[in-house]
Amino acid sequence: NCEISLAYELIDAAFESGADAVKFQSIQINELYYLPNEATKSLHSKLDLDGDWFSKLKEYSDKRGIIFFSSPTYLKAVDTMEELGVDIYKLASAQIGTFPQIIEKVAKLQKTTLLSTGLVTYGGLEKVVKIFKACKNNKFVILHCNSIYPTPYEKVDLNLINVYRNMFGKPVGYSDHTSDIYIPIAAVSMGACVIEKHFTLDRQKATPDACVSLEPDEFNKMVTGIRNVEQALKGGERTEIHNEEKKFKNSIIYRLILERDKRQGEGFDIEDF
Repeated sequence: NCEISLAYELIDAAFESGADAVKFQSIQINELYYLPNEATKSLHSKLDLDGDWFSKLKEYSDKRGIIFFSSPTYLKAVDTMEELGVDIYKLASAQIGTFPQIIEKVAKLQKTTLLSTGLVTYGGLEKVVKIFKACKNNKFVILHCNSIYPTPYEKVDLNLINVYRNMFGKPVGYSDHTSDIYIPIAAVSMGACVIEKHFTLDRQKATPDACVSLEPDEFNKMVTGIRNVEQALKGGERTEIHNEEKKFKNSIIYRLILERDKRQGEGFDIEDF
């Protein structure tokens, strides 16, 4: 909502809720549109960040110990992020699907880049990967994504995580636009190594992405679920049962009990036990 104080609060809340990183959108209406209409102007009045904010937000994030990076949507935004020395980039679905020049500019930086796939087909994604490979940048993570806000469960297509992994042999993550925490946790169980989720202090605030954003307590529950799933995925084949299971097994093991007295030398029948 174009308030830097809210941005600082969001960084604090994200850190305290268990996030590893905060990502802001580099958006400027004058860099993106030729003669924007009134609806577009109204939307961007709630979205655009003052260019002078980024250095302040980066410095604040560094002090909090949380990674700061951005999704550049226009070419000059990449230069701004380079001046700040960010280590990671995110190319959003809108740029992946429509703007090969910014893809190439980011790829040439040789930095880890998250590639969101909401607006590309398999063929379109292959073209993006070819740009990175042509730039000899192999440090990218493909994020399965749905560009429907919010995304209904039946259109999540979660199996694309496995499809992209098999197609490209690269790490795969998930950028979520459902309205709750369940699908990101499920994605981690399928091997997603990065989760991106919209974040707000209060969904009642009039932000354009409120319907797909988590509040701090919800975000913390999602992080807890993800960390628990990560623990559950550790280990390989179980060739031995765990010590706790052995102890329980020994406590309930079946034993042969003689039900009546026997004299020495006397025979046994099955009914005696």
